[in-house]
Amino acid sequence: MMFRGALVRLAAQYFVLLVLILGFFDLIVYVTVSQALQAKADKDLATAVTQAMSNVTVTGETISVNPQPLLTPSLADVFVRVLDFKGQEVSQPRAELKKLFNNPSLSTPIGAANAGQPGQTQVASGSELYMVDTRPIVSKSHKVIGVLQVAQPISWVGDALSRLVRQLVLASAIGIVLGALASLLMATRSIRPIGRAFQRQREFVADASHELRTPLTLIRTNVEAWLRRSNGTSRAYAKGIVEEVEQLNRIVGDLTTLALADARQLPLDPKPMELNELVKGLIVQATPMAEARGVQLRPDLNGGVRVDADLGRVRQLLLILIDNALTHTPPGGEVSVGVIRHNGRAHVRVTDTGEGIPSGDLPHIFERFYRADKARTRESGGTGLGLAIAKWIVDAHKGEIGVKSAEGKGTEVDVSLPALD
Repeated sequence: MMFRGALVRLAAQYFVLLVLILGFFDLIVYVTVSQALQAKADKDLATAVTQAMSNVTVTGETISVNPQPLLTPSLADVFVRVLDFKGQEVSQPRAELKKLFNNPSLSTPIGAANAGQPGQTQVASGSELYMVDTRPIVSKSHKVIGVLQVAQPISWVGDALSRLVRQLVLASAIGIVLGALASLLMATRSIRPIGRAFQRQREFVADASHELRTPLTLIRTNVEAWLRRSNGTSRAYAKGIVEEVEQLNRIVGDLTTLALADARQLPLDPKPMELNELVKGLIVQATPMAEARGVQLRPDLNGGVRVDADLGRVRQLLLILIDNALTHTPPGGEVSVGVIRHNGRAHVRVTDTGEGIPSGDLPHIFERFYRADKARTRESGGTGLGLAIAKWIVDAHKGEIGVKSAEGKGTEVDVSLPALD
């Protein structure tokens, strides 16, 4: 499917945005509810302390507790204990609450209250969690004569928050699943017009390239006829036209290849093949061109390596790399083509001792029409499309291509393809 990678990235971006929104919403809900529940628990405890203090009577240094219930029915689950300055119980809590009030962790707040410092402490009793407010009872002469402790269960706060978390997780999970489907649908709808436009562009380039072949062939035929009958200045003009037509033919041919490849109209015909034999044949074919440029071309073969590949396309790939290496290697230099097997993959390395590629140009050399040295590439007949075609051939065979280069020292191109056992 065209633009599959872009579709996945766009859907992933929508999905991540949805997850972030849901997470932010869940956090706000949790913090808001948590603060509201805690505020209610604090308010209830403050109300209970106020009511309990209203039922405590101080006479001189004596504390008495109103015999009527300490708290209203709405606060019946809040428990109160009153101690005198000797630590003796003034109001006896129910037997089941003695374990709560006798918890060792309450000794510190009682000591602080006897020193005039109120405080609150969380205490566990069985499966219940209590917040215990401990404060001093002061006489009219501002002397601490006892301690008041009010315990309120707060386990319900944690239970409520736990239920809220479970509900938020369930709702978010459902939202994420639905959001993933919605993200994919939105991404598909967003990218469909772009895909149609790009497909039309590819078809236009392929059709235009194909249609240009006929007039270019006619022009070349007529100019070659003129060249055979001409002499002097007109012959030079005719020769120049032939050269330019050949350059246009190369460009149109490369454009056609890339356009058809983009439109997935260039199917491969993979068959088992021996890379060493292919390289040997290409070396023989390219040797006259290397000799004409004063460059030594040699094979560097290391045992047989078989791959499952399209012979015509792999041959085209290696010719592109060899031609590039010869083009950018000065007279007296050397180009080697090596084949090795490493880690279950076949590697073809084309190495030259030429001018090298500037480091700033390396990331762009596989881009269409990109030329590191535009003037020199144009003079040598390059179209700026060869390496783009090479990259497509490698990708179509599920291979990898890498380039190492240093200015003034040369370049190494490594093509890696899955090897057959």
